[in-house]
Amino acid sequence: MLALGCGESPELAPAVGKVTFKGQPLKFGTVLFQHATGGQPSQGEIQPDGSFEMATYVGGDGARTGPNNVSVYCYESQDPSRQATRKAGEQSLGRLLIPSRYAMSSTSGLTIDVKPEANEPFLFELVDRR
Repeated sequence: MLALGCGESPELAPAVGKVTFKGQPLKFGTVLFQHATGGQPSQGEIQPDGSFEMATYVGGDGARTGPNNVSVYCYESQDPSRQATRKAGEQSLGRLLIPSRYAMSSTSGLTIDVKPEANEPFLFELVDRR
């Protein structure tokens, strides 16, 4: 069991990957890794080619090692082409553009194990089973 004392940081490792939806790269959104023991999650912004790089505290520092539950978000408001048309003070996330089950780690069905050494790129292939 891992116990962290005052001032100790969890072990992080580089974690990158790609997200597809219906066989095509997801062009924007966010990937979130939540360690099985809780604590600070890691997140990565999805790039136009579907790729992401995880960060926990600062850009590119990686994700916590060990088992992580994964969620993926892709809201209309995250679309870079909408950024210029958003009204000042607009707070709405808009419509979720992928199935809602992926937005919660408890229902996404996505889990990974971040190894302390080199990790192969993680691939998350989202499907629409409506």
